[in-house]
Amino acid sequence: MRLSKQSLILAIIVPLIFGLIIIWNFMSAINILAPLGQSTSLIYNQLFYIGIFSFLALGVYWCVMVYLIYLLQENLATLDANLDKAADIGAKHLSESKNLLNQVISILKRYETSQ
Repeated sequence: MRLSKQSLILAIIVPLIFGLIIIWNFMSAINILAPLGQSTSLIYNQLFYIGIFSFLALGVYWCVMVYLIYLLQENLATLDANLDKAADIGAKHLSESKNLLNQVISILKRYETSQ
């Protein structure tokens, strides 16, 4: 099954949108707890950076994986085209060798009948 470019673009954009929603909710949760002096106020800065860098790392990872899927599809199409060419060349060689063998057999039969 070959994915279209539109479906590959959707496979990139939709998870990134969900990731933005998740990071937005994470940031709003730590922003609510920080002024209250809860336990997250002590590590607010670390949580902020962890959230941002986690989103960026997962976003880059996801985009690279979708790009690799696209490259695999392109390589598969190229491989199929090359295999078709090789099969055609192989079939041509087989038919030519069959013709040559038939010619040799016919020559041998002529020599046998003439002797």
